[in-house]
Amino acid sequence: MKDLILHHYWPSPFAHKIRLALGLSGAVWKSVEIPRVPPKPLLMPLTAGYRRTPVLQSGADVYCDTQNIVRALSELTDDRKLLPDDRRGTILAFTDWADGAVFNLAARVVLTSALDTAPPEFIQDRGGLYFGPNWTPQGLKSQLPGVILQLAAHLNSIDQGLSGRGGYVSDDLSYADITIAYLAWFIRGRWDQGPEFLQQFPNIERIEREVHAAAQENHQELSAEEALVIAERSQSASPCGVTAQCGVTLEQGMRVTIKPQAETSDPPVIGRLRYIDRERVSIDHHAPEVGDVVVHLPIAGYQIQSCE
Repeated sequence: MKDLILHHYWPSPFAHKIRLALGLSGAVWKSVEIPRVPPKPLLMPLTAGYRRTPVLQSGADVYCDTQNIVRALSELTDDRKLLPDDRRGTILAFTDWADGAVFNLAARVVLTSALDTAPPEFIQDRGGLYFGPNWTPQGLKSQLPGVILQLAAHLNSIDQGLSGRGGYVSDDLSYADITIAYLAWFIRGRWDQGPEFLQQFPNIERIEREVHAAAQENHQELSAEEALVIAERSQSASPCGVTAQCGVTLEQGMRVTIKPQAETSDPPVIGRLRYIDRERVSIDHHAPEVGDVVVHLPIAGYQIQSCE
């Protein structure tokens, strides 16, 4: 197996989630620190335009989006601890909901509370990323009490689903529990009322403690320039082919754009279609800095269309 290289920055909540996943699976990895906001000149050549954090690189294969990265980790390491076969669908459905509905509420609380203290360029970037182009500080502030109520309602449902010992879907900790832990970590560390707020949910706090205690980081530092060289000197090991699906007319080799389904300021990812199944889409991408690489994204949550 080629080295696992995580392109991330340390305060990122989604990067923290993947670091917990790497730690819980016992994987050894290399750390490349990237900027918090664009431009990201030593990342974008790898990703065909994908700008979110984190990104996992394995040679010339580049995995974007945390759900997709965790699936890739299970495949690359042949470790089913994060996604046990008999609970895989349940875990992915739960984490997709939590990363969408629950995290977006938590991010709204955190960003609204930081409007007057965080760097303006950071607020502007994340506002467009999570809330679309028409958000306003006044709108966020006026909606804050209702957003906190919604967040508490979702967390209460999760807390009630946790009883006694063990994880959310089984006796052993899994990716579902990592998702609960990173949400608590984010709320606790980024909102001044976060610690008090989380005391309402003792089972969530237990999972937060247990996941962080079990996840042991084992990484080495790597420069972004070195990561680009590794990509340039590698060849993708990923498959080719388009799985036939009802109503889908996309074909291998077709030039496609891929962008989040939700309204955001994300630029599209553009490349030649290499592979599609029911979970993942892969494109061939070339850049002078890295040569030929393959960029992998999930299908759920993303709009894929031909641009020919």
